[in-house]
Amino acid sequence: MKILVVVQRFGAEVVGGSESHARVVAQRLAKLNDVEVATTTALDYWTWAPHFAAGDSLDGPVRVRRFPVAAGRSATFKDVERHLLFEPHTLDEERAWLAAQGPHAPALLEFLHREGRAYDAILFYTYIYEPTAAGLPLVAERAGLVSTAHDEEPLKLLPYRSLFQLPRAFGFLTIEEQALVRSRFHNEHIPGEVLGIGLDPPPWHDPSPFRERYAPRGPLVVYLGQVSEGKAVDELIADWIAYREAGGGGTLALAGTQRMTLPEREDVVSLGRVSEEDKYALLAAADALVLPSHLESLGIVLLEAWQVGTPCLVSAKNAVTSGQAARAKGGLAYARDEFADALARLLARRDELGTAGKAYVAAECTWPAFDARLEQLVDLVAA
Repeated sequence: MKILVVVQRFGAEVVGGSESHARVVAQRLAKLNDVEVATTTALDYWTWAPHFAAGDSLDGPVRVRRFPVAAGRSATFKDVERHLLFEPHTLDEERAWLAAQGPHAPALLEFLHREGRAYDAILFYTYIYEPTAAGLPLVAERAGLVSTAHDEEPLKLLPYRSLFQLPRAFGFLTIEEQALVRSRFHNEHIPGEVLGIGLDPPPWHDPSPFRERYAPRGPLVVYLGQVSEGKAVDELIADWIAYREAGGGGTLALAGTQRMTLPEREDVVSLGRVSEEDKYALLAAADALVLPSHLESLGIVLLEAWQVGTPCLVSAKNAVTSGQAARAKGGLAYARDEFADALARLLARRDELGTAGKAYVAAECTWPAFDARLEQLVDLVAA
């Protein structure tokens, strides 16, 4: 089949769960189909500033069509966001949401309007941005929506109220996302497939340098991802400091792009972005991975930690990651006032939880299993 994947950012350089999933899907589908990607020239999700050249290129077997961003995120976006999400406002103000948020790429929308009928199936990624919210209605009769939806305030806004009634099929990353979308939009009549993800075996990695450096101080607790308030890392830091002040030991190591100020403490270490080899070495060296984020559509880093037998602590506020941890029996969920207790309970069961998580990933995240679910979604869309 001829398949198009539409996503707001695309490429090996793009760090983002939804965009990374879209790239994996494009590459897997390209093994048996003619696959193209329609995206923008942006790399940064906040400014949407041009980074890649407009036009066509190749990402392995996938043809990538990049369209220019005519307008990025509004300079007043944070004020607009606060007003729309938390204050009385008009429907006209909700209609302006997509333009204020960016990326505004009219050439991409014109391409879908002009060329969309040439594809057997078009998969749209991430409900919240204009390429999906304004693009999917143009080709709804051949569209699938991989919404990566969270239980968040923007999901209530006008641009999305009809969007979730339009696709021929949904691709969900988890059963929790599926339940959220079904309960919010009452669209059970539209078929869907819970995709999950497939994983390659970890690359060669050596955890001993991280163990030698940090383990003598006590348990090594690792966070992997964007170091920002949006990912609740500020809450994690506060919980960690309270744990240490109550007599706990160890080191909290943060790996990922730092977008917030961190306290200057010997027991809080920021490693910045790390290579794939160092990522798995750090996970294998860790006594626990902690993921404090309240909003995730799929906790891929949990799956990666389980690949090397490391158990996980997740926020009890996050239904998705709490559900993953429960299904895998590979971790525990914690509330803000019980971080220290949850960490102690996890460390006491580290081997048991890590082994269960490893077995779960081995069963659920094989490429043949993922490919079968993905082909089912495409068949539903192109039926």
